[in-house]
Amino acid sequence: MIKRYLSRIRSRQHGQSFVELALVVLILALMLAGVVEFGFLLNSYLKVLDGAREGARFMNAGIAFDSGGEYEDFYVKAAIVTMRTMSPIPLKGNNRDDIVVSVFSVSGSNVRRWPSGQANGWSLCANYDLPADLALLTATSPPDLVVADWSSCTPRASNFTTAQLLALMDPSAPPSGILVVEVFYNYPQILKLPVFEQVIPDPIQVYTYSVMPLSSAEPTAPAP
Repeated sequence: MIKRYLSRIRSRQHGQSFVELALVVLILALMLAGVVEFGFLLNSYLKVLDGAREGARFMNAGIAFDSGGEYEDFYVKAAIVTMRTMSPIPLKGNNRDDIVVSVFSVSGSNVRRWPSGQANGWSLCANYDLPADLALLTATSPPDLVVADWSSCTPRASNFTTAQLLALMDPSAPPSGILVVEVFYNYPQILKLPVFEQVIPDPIQVYTYSVMPLSSAEPTAPAP
């Protein structure tokens, strides 16, 4: 009888160990999945950050103005360089992705923002369908922008205000030209596990920006 009783106890212990193992394995699997998802997110963030930096770095020697006024291609080319650097991560305006390019002419506390008439900066979403811009954006193979992905996009507004820009500037600095490239990207979860989607938004919004000097936008003294 004692042997039978001890046998039952051992059987229960084995069953308990199996349940504990199953719970531990489940928790470890969730942790592993979280690490994998975070790894994909981090990789996407770094690519988006590189895109903003390269777009600003490439265009900081560009000409934002010509003899006839603002140089529209300047903003388009900044967006193209940004998207090419981000490749193979695609931007899709229909998913609320966007690139916003802003040029500032700063003299003391006086700030003028370009493009003129666009207080929220030049938005790719707002300009992608202009004939001249579209020709540049779709001229490569594969194209830098797939029109179908931007058919119902809503333009993003720049996160940079005049006050925020002045806060980054040295008050004693000489008149300066500043270029800001911002990228808004909505990262879609790869694994799409329900347990993650319940506590973490899907897609996850990724925002990066880069600030560069732009000599062509430096204020000039008025002619005597």
